[in-house]
Amino acid sequence: MLRLIGWSLILMGILITIISLLSSDLSRSEFGGVLLIGPIPIVFGSTPGMAFAAMLLAIALMLISIALWRR
Repeated sequence: MLRLIGWSLILMGILITIISLLSSDLSRSEFGGVLLIGPIPIVFGSTPGMAFAAMLLAIALMLISIALWRR
């Protein structure tokens, strides 16, 4: 069951990436991301809003992984 959840999360991530690439305007692209090096998060983005969104998504992914790990 957990293996199926993992593969479905990977597939959803790939689909979201493809949809965002197809619907984006290349002249006005924004990006953001979070690097976790041990316990230290490094947040970056082209705008403060994108950095904040990347940080929120990283927190959500960490909470989901903790919830699945505790099962």
